[in-house]
Amino acid sequence: MASELHFRVVTPQKTVVDRKVASVQFMGVDGSYGILPNHAPLLTATKPGIVTIHELDGRTEEMLVTDGFAEMRDNVLSLICEAGELAQEIDLERAAEAEKRARERIAERNRIDINLPKAEAALQRALLRQMLGRRRSGTGHL
Repeated sequence: MASELHFRVVTPQKTVVDRKVASVQFMGVDGSYGILPNHAPLLTATKPGIVTIHELDGRTEEMLVTDGFAEMRDNVLSLICEAGELAQEIDLERAAEAEKRARERIAERNRIDINLPKAEAALQRALLRQMLGRRRSGTGHL
């Protein structure tokens, strides 16, 4: 029985993660998943959120992913999503600016023609980025 699983996070732009890990936790549309080596085959839609990666050496790493799909097959867990960022890659200033823009779009939704679900999704991503970036930098939660 293998004590590791292969974990991949793939976006349209790049492969963000591609390595062996001990376990992974992520949010599916129907709840939280904890994936260990040799997990049963799985295919599910994912929700935007924080993915926790438990490394083989005992360290833990976190990353942000947007909605997409997760597939577990042959001891390989693949998350295919629109965007994925490791915590150390998050620019807090840029995330704060994105939050401000999204809030302005939502506030002006009656005056201009915007796609409200798209603006709300942008706000959610900006808030998640800030939370993860602050947690990594030690400045606390939102």
